[in-house]
Amino acid sequence: MVSLRQLNFPEYTVSVEVDEEKCVGPFECGKCLKNCPAVVFRTYPKKRVKGEICNEWGVIAANDAFCWGCGVCTKICPTKAIKIASNK
Repeated sequence: MVSLRQLNFPEYTVSVEVDEEKCVGPFECGKCLKNCPAVVFRTYPKKRVKGEICNEWGVIAANDAFCWGCGVCTKICPTKAIKIASNK
C-alpha cells in the first residue's frame, strides 16, 4: 500500500483513460477500484433487479475530476489499460 506522503501530486489537471479492450473488469481484477487513493474509478451493474444479486457489471470508468495524477493505477494495472495524460 502506498502512503499519501510518498506520492507526488502535479500542479495541473490530468485526464484518465481506461482502455476497455485491455481492461479485464472489476471481478477478474479491480485493482484500480481498490487502490486509487482519490476514488477515481467506478463500475455499475448492467441490469438491476430488486432483491437479486447482480453478477453482471459494466466496464470500469474513470472520473478525471477527482484524479490527482499520482499514478498508482498505472503502476498496479496488470494489463496496462489505464493511461494518465497531463492537461498543462
